[in-house]
Amino acid sequence: MDKVKIKRTIILAIFVSAASQVKFNFLTEGFIVAMSVMVMAIFIYCYEDLSAMYIAFCSGIFAVFFRLFIMLLENGHFEQTSLLVLPDLAFFFTYGIVYTFIFKRIIKKPKSTRNFPVVVFVCDLCSNLAEMTTRCIVTEHLIFTVNIVIFLVVIAFFRTLLIQMIVIAIESYSSFLVNQEHDEEYKKLLTQASIFESELHLMEKNIVDIESIMKKAYDLHSSMDAMDVPRELKESSLDISRCAHEVKGDYLNAIIALKETYVGEFGDKGMSINDIVSLEKANILSTIRNHGNQTEVVTRVRTEFHVKESFKMMSILRNLLTNSAEAINGRGGRIQLGVNAIKDKKTGEELEYIINVHDNGPGIEKRELENIFLTGYSTKFDDKTGNIQRGLGLGIVREYVEKDFHGTISVSSEIGKYTDITITLPAKDFEV
Repeated sequence: MDKVKIKRTIILAIFVSAASQVKFNFLTEGFIVAMSVMVMAIFIYCYEDLSAMYIAFCSGIFAVFFRLFIMLLENGHFEQTSLLVLPDLAFFFTYGIVYTFIFKRIIKKPKSTRNFPVVVFVCDLCSNLAEMTTRCIVTEHLIFTVNIVIFLVVIAFFRTLLIQMIVIAIESYSSFLVNQEHDEEYKKLLTQASIFESELHLMEKNIVDIESIMKKAYDLHSSMDAMDVPRELKESSLDISRCAHEVKGDYLNAIIALKETYVGEFGDKGMSINDIVSLEKANILSTIRNHGNQTEVVTRVRTEFHVKESFKMMSILRNLLTNSAEAINGRGGRIQLGVNAIKDKKTGEELEYIINVHDNGPGIEKRELENIFLTGYSTKFDDKTGNIQRGLGLGIVREYVEKDFHGTISVSSEIGKYTDITITLPAKDFEV
């Protein structure tokens, strides 16, 4: 056993010996029913990489010395105290030997919540019998009777029952933590897949522009053949066309790779609008906290519907929330996201879904309102470099809203007070 395992085993043994002081005296002087047995069994179950025999042996040694020290302080009689305490070693040593023997020689399977309680019961009973036998030999007081054996069986049963309840509780909590961790990881992967999907969409759009550049460069080269221009210019125009073609090829390879490996693996299976809002709220709050800001995010979903193209809806909400958070820029502002339905007054049928994002940020100048949905337009600058940020978010938002969800988007703002963006979607295009 390596040094780390030895250290951990000793630490566990110390805890067991401390628990041995919580005890009840039964049957004869010196014989106790201690909590240490339960603590030791739980440690053996939880720490699979440590030897059960070593845990039991070390626990026995530490528990005996601990109990011996306490009793010596109480009465000061070493010989008498030793006779009462040393039989405890028989219990712990028997426990470790029986436990190891049963699992290695009889069961020959890893411990589980099914076989563990049976083994613990047998170990508890055998260990108590071994301790009682040793105590009989040492003290010459107690003679085994049927009632005593029955009593030991009852003690072993109830102690095993308590151990099993605690083990099941530990297993349930561990399973909950694992599921929670997996759920968080899956949400992160969904978010990343949504981001990649948006980026891929932009890359595919850029391919059209690249093709246009390539064609214009080639047409320029062709037209130069009929003109008296320097050869270098002709070759330059052809080089531009070749370079554009290579860039297009690289774009296509990247798109195919990302679609097959990442986005394809987490194919858009659709989500409810409530789940999408919850996910994006968690994402933006994480971003806000990571930047040390105190912006409040409030969401109210007053209707429910299923979004087939959930990645696109996630991208819409993420971009709107991110823009609001960046506009507020940590000034302790407030972002409100609401989802409501407009219903027919007579039939109660849902006609439209309204998604609204409102923030109390600095607002947008009137002359800029018409341009904010243009791809590449941004009012934000990098504080360190002075470079304008790329401003792709709202361009994607409008395209997704209008082309993919057949809706409309509008914005209103007042400098120094608020910005309000409203998306209207036809309810007939969604499943309830």
